[in-house]
Amino acid sequence: MRGDKRAGRGGKGGLGRVTRPSVVGAGKAGLAFDVCLEVYRAAKDLLSQKITILHHESSSQYQWRPDRRPRLAEFIADFAIAGERALAHRVKRRDPGSASRLILFRMFYLGGGDYERVRREIGISPDTWADWAEEIRRRAGRELLKRGVFPPSRYFLK
Repeated sequence: MRGDKRAGRGGKGGLGRVTRPSVVGAGKAGLAFDVCLEVYRAAKDLLSQKITILHHESSSQYQWRPDRRPRLAEFIADFAIAGERALAHRVKRRDPGSASRLILFRMFYLGGGDYERVRREIGISPDTWADWAEEIRRRAGRELLKRGVFPPSRYFLK
């Protein structure tokens, strides 16, 4: 082969070590999870702040109409449900170890726990954490894609 410049080969222009997703579309699923996680965390922070209405008199001149588009609270719920469903499916099939991944998802991703503290509580090594986190990203990301939560811009325009 000429120059053998394909990724992962040792020849000129090779990238050295290239990791490949184990499942087709896993890259998009991981991206979907990462983007939705950022929106989830921002929405959760925003909704946790208490916002008071300062000028309620000026709002009385407008007629209220129901907004049918999803709101931040619904996004938070949909993100949590998608992750739970993606991971709980294997728990129901009695897959050993998948319950721990569900606990990791709840404690770290949904609960916002500290990495070191959550890792110690679950009792896993950093390497196991990395493997489980990648599996969570892939599975939950696929579920987010399937449910239409990703991309968030399209989700909020529904």
